[in-house]
Amino acid sequence: MRAYLRFELRRLARDPRLLLFTVLAPVVTYVIFSSVGTGDDRLEGVDAAAALMVGLASYGAVAGVLSVGSSVAQERASGWLRQLRVTPLPAWQAVTAKALVCTLSGVPSVLAVGCAGRIQHHVELGAGRWAALLLLMWVGSVPFALLGLAIGYGLTPQLAQSVNFLVFLGLSVLGGLLVPVAYFPAVLRHLAHALPTYRFAELGWRSAAGLAPTPSGLAVLIGWTVAFLGLSAWAYRRSTVRR
Repeated sequence: MRAYLRFELRRLARDPRLLLFTVLAPVVTYVIFSSVGTGDDRLEGVDAAAALMVGLASYGAVAGVLSVGSSVAQERASGWLRQLRVTPLPAWQAVTAKALVCTLSGVPSVLAVGCAGRIQHHVELGAGRWAALLLLMWVGSVPFALLGLAIGYGLTPQLAQSVNFLVFLGLSVLGGLLVPVAYFPAVLRHLAHALPTYRFAELGWRSAAGLAPTPSGLAVLIGWTVAFLGLSAWAYRRSTVRR
């Protein structure tokens, strides 16, 4: 499994989408829009610059994780998964390694947008808070890795790309990653609190404020993780019986 994991990590490092979707896009968006609502404004328990920093770091992380997960549709179409299944590597280890690589693809966004926040708006967090933010957002990306794998295993490459984009855009907008949920109508605020994207970003907001994750937030993330785990397992089993 270690050899396969190293192979997947090398592939990930050579993928230009990682730089585009998880570094450049969220950093440029943050630099352009972070001047809106800064100053004494506070959102999600932290100052506006830090809140937007975490939101756009989450946005880039979700984009990267879903993109890498859904890329298995291309691998399936090219015959790579059929070749992988005839190797001694157990299926569960192959899926686990792929899921781990998916979660790691979200880390550059957190680092890059965090650096942008520190440079542009002097967002100051202690070393412990930075470490907690990075760790919790890495672990919190697990449900999106499973969702990406479900899309990749369950759909054709053409359909997977479209579905992945629509799912990513819907979850990001409705989850408050681009526009703070404080500006949402009441109905949409309640919907946002039930979505994994909002609860994922909440891990970062709470870390930046020096607070522990909320039990309700963890419950929502765990619930979505279990649901996406079941969906990805079903999609994987379904893909193994296709000719």
